[in-house]
Amino acid sequence: MRTAGVLLVLIGIALLLLQFRPAFLEPLRVYAPYIKGAFWGVTFIAGGLYLLARGFWRKLVLFLYLLYLVIYLVV
Repeated sequence: MRTAGVLLVLIGIALLLLQFRPAFLEPLRVYAPYIKGAFWGVTFIAGGLYLLARGFWRKLVLFLYLLYLVIYLVV
């Protein structure tokens, strides 16, 4: 449940920034097709690293994947 809460908060912050400052994600618009095209590759790599890692590294993999997911959903 905690992971879902973090994901929802990050998506909400990104959407609010996009609403109030549309130029916030402008640099990422160039890379949007690549970000969307790499979704399954990033998902499988993150899943594998999550299963292999322990402790701090597991949390880091989860955080980086959630960050990618937020960028994927907003761009």
